[in-house]
Amino acid sequence: MTPGIPVGGLCPDCARALATRAGRIGRWVAIATTVPLALYVTLTLPADRNARILGAAAIVAWYILTARIARRVAWEWLT
Repeated sequence: MTPGIPVGGLCPDCARALATRAGRIGRWVAIATTVPLALYVTLTLPADRNARILGAAAIVAWYILTARIARRVAWEWLT
């Protein structure tokens, strides 16, 4: 046991390294799921300006949500 760190806890350096690694995994997962979605939206939506704007907003929202969820799952999985 290390003084000052609870059982199952992480030191600040380890937590920072883990957060960096989880963030990297989260970004890759988000990119891997967003690219097929973007292709699908591009091919299926009409060429109308409003549809394209809505599709782009949906893709950005998908990326942000997926990255956050994947980062959290990676954090839990790596600890």
